Amino acid sequence: MVKLNIISSLPIPPGVNNLPVPSGIPGNLKVLNWAGFTGAVSYTFDDSTSSQLDNYAELQALGIPMTFYIQTNRITMKPVDLAALWSKIVKDGHEIGNHTNDHTTVSAANIDIATDFIQNTFGADVYSIAYPYGDTSYVPLAKTRFFIGRGVSGGNILPNDSTDPYNLKCDIHSTSRMDFVVDSARSVKGWRIILVHGFTGGNDGAYQPVNYDQFAAGVVYAKSLGDMWIDTVTNIGAYWRAQKILSSVTPVFSGNTTTWNWTLPDHFPPGKYLRVTVNGGTLYQNDKLLEWDGHGYYEVSLDVASLTLAH
Repeated sequence: MVKLNIISSLPIPPGVNNLPVPSGIPGNLKVLNWAGFTGAVSYTFDDSTSSQLDNYAELQALGIPMTFYIQTNRITMKPVDLAALWSKIVKDGHEIGNHTNDHTTVSAANIDIATDFIQNTFGADVYSIAYPYGDTSYVPLAKTRFFIGRGVSGGNILPNDSTDPYNLKCDIHSTSRMDFVVDSARSVKGWRIILVHGFTGGNDGAYQPVNYDQFAAGVVYAKSLGDMWIDTVTNIGAYWRAQKILSSVTPVFSGNTTTWNWTLPDHFPPGKYLRVTVNGGTLYQNDKLLEWDGHGYYEVSLDVASLTLAH
């Protein structure tokens, strides 16, 4: 049987790189929480404010993927070509999410105009939405267009918890300290989403702007911990949702094999993976063996939608 060498975009977790292949009694499939990290953090921005662009070079220098939820009429109604500036953000690998076109009207058209603009202008697919003002009236519309949606009520999101994927918890920050939010996520081994509307000094009235240096210090602190997965809402959210799905699957037993089959939600992003471990046995997908990673896991392609353990 041919080995399947997985090359996913998941970051490498801290720890040793020479753990032996599990050789115990086959079984006990487990998904690693947060891809093997202690917890997770996402930094998000709303409203397409001028101070986000003014500070973008410094944001990019922080070296982490971020999610920008853009209000598209703030780009199209400006006299300068802001689309070119936002295109660079996309090319740099950050997520562009939907924050509607006008930030006011709860309608399918308001959402779809924004998605069409993002896709046609930047060539970027849109998988997540942040509701203006945290208005959950958007949720029924979001469910037919996205795989995940962000609200504004704060708190930790835990592996396999009951958090609504269409009303993700989120902390709006206007204070000088963000490290306590990261510490909270780390202490409970959860995911925290941080929202900033803009930075002081902008010219378009960002809601509760924060000092850039204080924001940057918070990011540097989170990175310094070394065991927090810092990534976009879609990347972490896809892992979180997929873990819940696989954990709820009832496996099928046949002879000396156990198989898990799953169905991903509508609008789920392609090319995503989970990291799993077993006590022993051989894992494969599409008749190809999964290769053990010495960091302590096998990587499972979610697109295949099936995983088999041979005893």
